[in-house]
Amino acid sequence: MNRKIKALGLTLVASFALTAVMASAASAAGTFTAGTAHTILSGFQTTTHSFTAGSGFGAIRCTTATFAGTTTATSETDQTIKPTYEGCTDTLGRKVDIDSENLVYTFTANTNAGGTSDVHVSGAIKLTVTSSGGSVVCTVTITSPQTDNGITYKNLGGTSGIEVTTHATNVQSTSEGGFFNCGTSTTTLTAGTYNGATLVRGTDTAGNAVAINVDVE
Repeated sequence: MNRKIKALGLTLVASFALTAVMASAASAAGTFTAGTAHTILSGFQTTTHSFTAGSGFGAIRCTTATFAGTTTATSETDQTIKPTYEGCTDTLGRKVDIDSENLVYTFTANTNAGGTSDVHVSGAIKLTVTSSGGSVVCTVTITSPQTDNGITYKNLGGTSGIEVTTHATNVQSTSEGGFFNCGTSTTTLTAGTYNGATLVRGTDTAGNAVAINVDVE
């Protein structure tokens, strides 16, 4: 009887330990740190940022992508950033206007399979494709809110900043315009992509460089 009880006890201990490890792995999270509580974050693209809505939809590329945010503490589990895109065209050379006035990205320092983190998309973003004559031929609206995958971070050390690389493969959107204008007749798209690398640096309110870092567990 005692042996059975001991064996059962060891089994329960092992089970609880495994459950704890699995729970810890599932909720693994890191932190964003900054030298001052009020750090102004500025980011700019180091590679071309491109977006596709899914199969058949040509890539939209922007010559300028900038990002801005402000920390509220020296240590945070997520970071909110506002993006701005300019000089965008699709693979056919058509002009693409991106309305991202209310768009917000909330980056997390969590770790998923493969060592990537997530970004939460909120607010409105609409991509409008116009013909050479200036008429609207296709529109793509990014579904909001949504959570996209494929974010990786690289600390460059001290005030050199953080390199943020995005390779999202699950971007959700809706399209209007049809097959001949948008390259797809599907109106609800769930396998869009977003690719691009960004360098983010920090400064204090006086414009002095501030060290920023991300610790991903």
